[in-house]
Amino acid sequence: MKFFKYLEHYAKKWESRPFLVWNGHSLSYGEAEKQTEGKSALFAPAKGKVLGIRLSSPAEQIIAFLAAERAGAVPLLIHEYIEGEELEHLLAVRPIHFLYSGEERKGLFPVTGGKWFGEIREENVRKDGIAVLTSGTSGPAKIFFRREASWSDFFPVQNRLFGIDSASVLFLQGSMAFTGNLNMFLSFLSEGCTIAGTDRLFPRTWLKEINRIGATHVYMIPSKLSPLSRVKGEGASVRKILSGSQLMTGRLLDGLERVFPRSETVLYYGSSEMSYVSFIRGREIREHPDSVGRPFPGVKIAVKDGFIEVDTPYGAEGISRPFRSGDRGRLDREGCLHFLGRQEDFYNIKGNHVSRQKVLSYLLMADGVEEAEILPEQTEEGMIRLAAYVAGRQLPDHAGLIRFLSQKLKAWEIPSRFVRVKEIPKTSTGKPDRKKLAEMGKNTAK
Repeated sequence: MKFFKYLEHYAKKWESRPFLVWNGHSLSYGEAEKQTEGKSALFAPAKGKVLGIRLSSPAEQIIAFLAAERAGAVPLLIHEYIEGEELEHLLAVRPIHFLYSGEERKGLFPVTGGKWFGEIREENVRKDGIAVLTSGTSGPAKIFFRREASWSDFFPVQNRLFGIDSASVLFLQGSMAFTGNLNMFLSFLSEGCTIAGTDRLFPRTWLKEINRIGATHVYMIPSKLSPLSRVKGEGASVRKILSGSQLMTGRLLDGLERVFPRSETVLYYGSSEMSYVSFIRGREIREHPDSVGRPFPGVKIAVKDGFIEVDTPYGAEGISRPFRSGDRGRLDREGCLHFLGRQEDFYNIKGNHVSRQKVLSYLLMADGVEEAEILPEQTEEGMIRLAAYVAGRQLPDHAGLIRFLSQKLKAWEIPSRFVRVKEIPKTSTGKPDRKKLAEMGKNTAK
């Protein structure tokens, strides 16, 4: 089902119901429908073409996305941090036919010449779907094309497991250009829910807004949940905390239980290519820190040659099934998937293969550790060793960390050195900035 059809349906059913509450400003379903209908005329020239949408406001992003879909274009939300030469390069090497921007150049522009020029590549471009952009951590971001049904057909499954119904109210933070945010937003739209959020970066403001709107669900990645879990106060209305993309810590779970005492945390594993794959909830996260749980209904998981393979009807166009993502993992006797990281996150330590993800998952469960990251280092002898960067207000000493890890890991898996930092620096996507950490590590004693 087309996503704008959900908006159209609920605008007739609940015209005055709040659809989007962003930065405290409310937009009803009826008002959002009118805005989407009006803007779709602007996008008419992009019918059947890929329309890149680069806006900084998440509220404007979602209206433009639905309007582009309504106009028959293939909407693609572009991360707002992609700018200048990086944006020009993206337009040059990816199949984007039109650009809509509300900043440097306002309006709709064909990507055919001048500053916004690029070679149009038609492979795998659907004329009747949507497009999503990866974060582009190595090279220009990749585009995956999807049928709307690859998300919407799965909404009944994920909504049931996430406890989403027409009375639910979602609170999230950040750009809709991130696939996780967009998918979650649209799944709540499919039930006619109220969706709220803010651009502001103050966790106290988040909790105040959560309470003001009576949010039943909170969706954020763990690095954003972490400061929220330390705020004084309580969010009594929240029933589910939904998260993914990163690991949870024991301290984070404790903090979330304190601030949201009536909630259950659900951590999922997925990707832009495959949507949601598996999930784990509640205390199981603490008991199995490197597990990402059992597969969603309709999804099959296997591990072959150490790599995770997924067979799902809810994947992107043009990918083979079963799909090998490049992530490594293992399945335990109960059928739970344990995520061990990307292939490049395995290191040869004293002749043994060591998973960065496994080491990090247990380090994050140590009492007092609020944030952590693992980086490989080369010794003067040319050997590889692991360095652990840890942050927290009540960190144990190095001996204490080693004692804890010794109960969980082999001797060669334990980091050779620990670096205390005030906080783990983040990229614009909210993930650890490993380059900055490496620079910080050079300034510490070996």
